[in-house]
Amino acid sequence: MTKFASLLRKLAIILAVFMPVYFIGAALGTKFGLWDWQVGFGKLTVGYGPKLIMLTAVIALLALILSLIVKPRKGIVVTLFCLAVPLIGIGYGKKMQAKVRSLPFIHDITTDRQNPPSFTDTIIQRRASCKNGLQYIGATVGKDKKLVSDLQASGYPDIKPLHYTQSPDMVFDIARNALKTLGLKIMSASKNTGILEATATSTWFGFTDDVIIRIQPEAGGSLVDIRSISCVGMSDVGANAARIRKIRDTLNGLLKT
Repeated sequence: MTKFASLLRKLAIILAVFMPVYFIGAALGTKFGLWDWQVGFGKLTVGYGPKLIMLTAVIALLALILSLIVKPRKGIVVTLFCLAVPLIGIGYGKKMQAKVRSLPFIHDITTDRQNPPSFTDTIIQRRASCKNGLQYIGATVGKDKKLVSDLQASGYPDIKPLHYTQSPDMVFDIARNALKTLGLKIMSASKNTGILEATATSTWFGFTDDVIIRIQPEAGGSLVDIRSISCVGMSDVGANAARIRKIRDTLNGLLKT
């Protein structure tokens, strides 16, 4: 029994160390092109990931129980640590599931739901391999065919057009600097059309989202609209709305001081 307890404890340690390495590898392998997102995120993370977490939790729990009951009692602290690793993973997974359920299942967000900014050929060509199209008006999701625009309105009511008293040229220059400050890669910039386009890349999986800022003159200043859309995945888990808020807050800080 002592040998079995020792073996189980060693297995728990191996799994507790391997588990975070596995998830980091799945993410970075996707980012650096070792496999596509359907493998790295779909199969490795979402598919096999929960099974690895549960296996690690079960082995660590059994190792902890044996450490408590088999004499000489040792390895209790180590097995507690081994159990803590998958429990953290389970907690994070539950948190993400709750977040997904609380948000609309969409990946295209815009401040103008009636006339969203249209991407130029620069982004259209870049998105040639993207799974998600660029249609917003009339786009639906789910079996009940709910309009993306309606889901956005209910899920993100604060995402609205922006109004500034400064001239379009001034707003354009500041918006371009704001995108750079936020770490987005500028893809196109035309002061004549008032269009700025950029791409955001996620840290872990390297997912790419495209952003467009449209700046138009209006009485008393400028009208600014922002759109952010994911390349892949049906749900963005709030990422695009969060990005628009960051751009909005940055602009507000620079233009309303």
